Amino acid sequence: MKPIKLVYFGTPDFSATILSSLIKDKNIDVVGIVTQPDKPVGRKRTLTTAPVAQVATKNNIPIFKPTKLDQSNLQHIKLLQADIFLVAAYGQIIPQSWLDAPKTTTLNIHFSLLPKYRGALCVSESIRNQDQETGVTLMEMDAKLDHGPIILQKKLTISDDDDVATLTKKLTQKAILLISNINSLQDIKSKTNQDHKKAINTPSLKTRTRQSAFIPTLETSNPKKLHALIRSLNPEPGAWTKINGQEIKLLQTKVTNGKLEIITVQIPGKNPISWQQFQLRL
Repeated sequence: MKPIKLVYFGTPDFSATILSSLIKDKNIDVVGIVTQPDKPVGRKRTLTTAPVAQVATKNNIPIFKPTKLDQSNLQHIKLLQADIFLVAAYGQIIPQSWLDAPKTTTLNIHFSLLPKYRGALCVSESIRNQDQETGVTLMEMDAKLDHGPIILQKKLTISDDDDVATLTKKLTQKAILLISNINSLQDIKSKTNQDHKKAINTPSLKTRTRQSAFIPTLETSNPKKLHALIRSLNPEPGAWTKINGQEIKLLQTKVTNGKLEIITVQIPGKNPISWQQFQLRL
């Protein structure tokens, strides 16, 4: 049986981890990747290559970094004659003409149990809303956001101490297991339409500003809700507050005996310290 010829669309670290697993899969032949153009990062604005492109470079896979997903760039991608396109956090809306380009279909890996939590803040919202479980969905893409039919799903329990970083890491491993179930094109032909009446859309990624992560008070009648909110904002943009005029990041909290307990904080420009160490400075 011939391996599935696949073009991979992705950009960040967790997407690069998924790509690495695909490269090792004997049933899949990654013939090209599409990622975001290099961007300036940090205070020195150093031009930096996306993690997915770094993995592709190490494995001698053709890399495409289009500034526009137009017909001219699509012609180059079509030369790869891919069976499927697979998208995992590419970071840009993909036009219908591109979705229709592969021989079979275009698939998307989404970090929620669709139709719940459509959109980019799917991991954050599952934590903020104190959900007990989330999961990974492999779906066929259409013109609408996270709207297409579902091919496979895997569930995952959310721990009380999960933040966006730890939960994303767990979901990445779950996604790798899910994809490993695809051994041939026949495995993606069974699809179930989403119940669009049950769809929940997440806020725009643009709403996650530094100001939105400000916690005005740590006094609360609902410590579990505040603990969930803090975790949903970490590590980015990073939950923060002010104590006696001093700005601090709230890195780690927990709920003990019905009360919010602060574990680790960080003063801007300093290393993380325990809450007890911070109190000694007051």
